[in-house]
Amino acid sequence: SLSFIILFNFPNKNTRSVLILKIATCILLLLMGLTFVLSKNTLKYWDNNLYDDRVVWSQQTRYQKIVITRFKDDVRMFLDGNLQFSSVDEHRYHESLVHVPMALLNTPAKKVLLLGAGDGLAVRELLKYTDISNITLVDLDPEIIQIAKTNHYIRQINEDSLSSDRVQTVTADAFTFLVTNTEKYDLILGDLPDPNNATLARLYSKQFFRLVKNNLSTSGIFVTQATSPYFAKNAFWTIVKTLKAADFETVLPYHVEVPSLGDWGFVLGTSQEIQPETSLLKVRTRFLETKGITNLFYFPKDLKTFESGVSTLDRPSVLNYYLKGWRHYAH
Repeated sequence: SLSFIILFNFPNKNTRSVLILKIATCILLLLMGLTFVLSKNTLKYWDNNLYDDRVVWSQQTRYQKIVITRFKDDVRMFLDGNLQFSSVDEHRYHESLVHVPMALLNTPAKKVLLLGAGDGLAVRELLKYTDISNITLVDLDPEIIQIAKTNHYIRQINEDSLSSDRVQTVTADAFTFLVTNTEKYDLILGDLPDPNNATLARLYSKQFFRLVKNNLSTSGIFVTQATSPYFAKNAFWTIVKTLKAADFETVLPYHVEVPSLGDWGFVLGTSQEIQPETSLLKVRTRFLETKGITNLFYFPKDLKTFESGVSTLDRPSVLNYYLKGWRHYAH
């Protein structure tokens, strides 16, 4: 820009100087173009070398870096470098998140709220229930929802679930949505990112869980993903204890083995008395069976801990436990 300003205001008396400046400007523009092309190629090269499989989609949004990789029939999504799912085994995670509470509800759910889950995989499972008339999906990043609606690979996995007329998508922060919402839901599912920073840790605080309870119907159930009870044991049990502190009368932790993620945990909260032994699975699944649901609620003694505390907005203990737990296995 500076070269152009000088060029058009330069006196025409010195033709040689003007010619030199023109040449210099052309070289500068060429270098800028090469830098742009090379930087894009370099970033693409870095992306492909950061991940084991070929990168088929990469996008930096306002909130996070989204990367989709593919190897044969295995499509994976990463957010800020953290694996969100693998198409090979994600059904184990999403069936456990959705069908366990659905099998335990005393009355059929009609209205469901999803916090996170912008990839549409949990929605795919919920759409199996004809009693559900409305699914509201709240995700902070509109680009995740857009990818789930338009990306060929993701649409194949979520079975184009976000195009259903029973699904309403809302771009909002989960905390803010719960504060302003006036409706009651029969089922609320938290498929939110792990509490790996202070912003995300608030979505696992006592205050947040109380907001969730206020948005549940009397007989409703809430389930949140709760990181790994193996890799982040203390963080997992902190979420359990925090849910109890948020005045849920019944709090039940459960877990499932997902090969790409390891042993993964969930925590269920409700105001009703429920027994896993009475669960009844009513839809087609790939992994989950009625007789196997009870087993998900059993924890061997090496997965239990007493080093946990209630996580709050001003004291996000879940964050410290989470970072400490995963840091141990990162080396």
